[in-house]
Amino acid sequence: MNVKKYILLITLVFLYSIVSAQSFKGTVLDSETNEPIPFANVYFVELHTGTSTNENGVFTIEHYPIKKIHIQISYVGYQTTNNAIDLSSVSEMQFFLKPSHVDLVEVVVSVPMGKLQGENIVSVEQKKIDQLKQNSPLTLAEAISNIPGVEQRTTGAGIGKPVIRGLSSNRIVIFAQGMRVENQQWGDEHGLGVGEVGIESVEIIKGPASLLYGSDALGGVLYFVDERYAKHNTIETYASSRFLINSLANINNLAIKVHKGRLKLNAFGTYSSASDYQRPDQQRVFNTRFDEKNFKSSLGFDLNNWISNIRYSFLQNNVGISQDTMITTTDRKIEVPYQTIDNHMLSVENIFFIGNSKLSTVAGFMGNHRKEFEDSPNQAALDMDLQTYSYNVKWNSPLIADKLSLIIGSQGMHQTNKNSGQETLIPDAVTSDIGGFAIGNLDLGKLQFQAGFRGDYRQITTEEVVKNNIKILPLSRYFSSANYSGGGIYKLGATTVRVNISSGFRAPNSSELLSYGVHEGTNRFELGNANLKSELATQVDFTLDYKSEHLSFAVNPFYNSIQNYIYLAPTDTSIDNSPVYEYRQSSAILYGGEAGFHYHPHAIHWLHLESNVSTVFAEDEGNNPLPLIPATRLNSTLKAEFSKKGNIKIKEFFLQHQYKFRQDRTGSNETPSVDYHLLNLGINVEISGKQQVLELTAGIKNLLNARYIDHLSRFKELGIPNPGISFYIGLKIHLEKSIEKASVKNK
Repeated sequence: MNVKKYILLITLVFLYSIVSAQSFKGTVLDSETNEPIPFANVYFVELHTGTSTNENGVFTIEHYPIKKIHIQISYVGYQTTNNAIDLSSVSEMQFFLKPSHVDLVEVVVSVPMGKLQGENIVSVEQKKIDQLKQNSPLTLAEAISNIPGVEQRTTGAGIGKPVIRGLSSNRIVIFAQGMRVENQQWGDEHGLGVGEVGIESVEIIKGPASLLYGSDALGGVLYFVDERYAKHNTIETYASSRFLINSLANINNLAIKVHKGRLKLNAFGTYSSASDYQRPDQQRVFNTRFDEKNFKSSLGFDLNNWISNIRYSFLQNNVGISQDTMITTTDRKIEVPYQTIDNHMLSVENIFFIGNSKLSTVAGFMGNHRKEFEDSPNQAALDMDLQTYSYNVKWNSPLIADKLSLIIGSQGMHQTNKNSGQETLIPDAVTSDIGGFAIGNLDLGKLQFQAGFRGDYRQITTEEVVKNNIKILPLSRYFSSANYSGGGIYKLGATTVRVNISSGFRAPNSSELLSYGVHEGTNRFELGNANLKSELATQVDFTLDYKSEHLSFAVNPFYNSIQNYIYLAPTDTSIDNSPVYEYRQSSAILYGGEAGFHYHPHAIHWLHLESNVSTVFAEDEGNNPLPLIPATRLNSTLKAEFSKKGNIKIKEFFLQHQYKFRQDRTGSNETPSVDYHLLNLGINVEISGKQQVLELTAGIKNLLNARYIDHLSRFKELGIPNPGISFYIGLKIHLEKSIEKASVKNK
């Protein structure tokens, strides 16, 4: 009987929440003419969905958590607005947009307070994935390497590791689906671990970001933002396909998004494959072929003061490991040696509105199963199963005295690594993390301050292993650290000045502590060091940003000092005919920065000229250059955007030039790299129908068929050049249908 009462009570509460749901009406107007703006984009940040204004500039919200949410409004030719609205106290409001020719911007979700990109105290670079796919990259890692200060360390065309301001691997923290990505990222040939499907944008925090994201983020954070749900009471679908002639690669995506009432569902799928890529001399690099399968889904629900999102994704990569360039073939079948990686990610996000405060929780699981086949496709030489359970809790306080807000949170994970292959590169290990933090934000109008403190604790335990008659003793190490961050932002008209100082720490991973063996493709025998200390970093970051109606530019220098920097150093010995490298430590400094401008002439509104430069210098305590530091890069793009004629619009026609400077500041046992130029050319055309949009893309990568070897290519030691000229073509069709109109018509 009691159970029936509880069920009845829950049912009544649910029905009451639906019946009592209120509506909010907004009107979007031009700030100069007070005329309504029809078909403006309205996005509800916490709900991960949105709508559009009608022909009268009006939009409505039919259901919502009855507390503060952020409403972002954007439209081509106007400045984007971000408004924190208390929906429990207002039911109707007018929003005014200022005319502008600058690009649309989005709310940054990777840092506190939910502000637009230029309003954050922490410097964040935010890019839409569609923007980064302008020249049809093969992988997501290649796409994000177009961002200033971000590079990729490549193994052929299928593997790319992100590098932020010269730091990579475990010094970069990657977030997807609201949780940390763990995929044995210490390995040189271990890629990004995230597929492009279902990703809307990426946000890059450069420099130590341990305050929000825990240990390891000495170089920065890559935060991937999921694609938003469909508009309210709408079904959206799209399908796309791209083909690149150089590696005969095809990339196919399919998506369906449904939003009905309080329920939201997204489902995405992709399949891509490529044969061996072609060098400028028409020879193919054997076994650089790869394929990728990716499925991703998310289910959203909101009920009064509660928002919930459940997300799951599966990513499988099969990637060849090239050792021989003498065979030319267009076969797609992976040959030994190769690796197969399966990634499963499940996360559950809940947001609770408690009074005027907000509590956010994310609980997640990630399984990374990595197999490496060296001599036989039937027997894995390396077989590592990494399982990670994690949580993230944040509480946003109510606004205190209309100026001060606080965020208090905690993060942690429990991770196990098990081996079952013929070889054991690193022993079985268990890693546990726990950390807590507090951040305060003081808003004084044009001047804002932010400061925070964090404490972390990590434990690593391993089992005894016997390899080649060598006994590797069990290990139990504890690492802890306290870190801080502080900064301010001052806005004076079109100019913004931002200053930050932050610290971070990274405990050595089990690979650095206990490696003992040759990893396929590295051609070296790696020796761990069980006595390594934690890395401790302190970075000072300065930004000067100017934005007017037709011109914007930014300068962003940094200085990063790292104590106990861990690096691989060659020795004069060899084991099993492979040179021995061992892990050592030294103090290190990295300094440099990024600068760029965007010019949009008043008299030629369809023309855009963009250019940016990024550079980093790195050396140890003896003033010796650190290895694997990217060369200085200059990127320039000339882009034309034309007005829509009928139902056809040339979204962009671009010519991109990239110049990599010579890199002769090299580490021990590292050779210099010569400079090179690359030219890319492309066009993007949009054809609109009543309920569908057709998008056509075409272009040429490496237009002049330049022969070059990037300094961060792992094929550099083998003298294998990067891909030559490649033509590409793509097609995408997007359909959108209102569920409400369909229901009314059926009745």
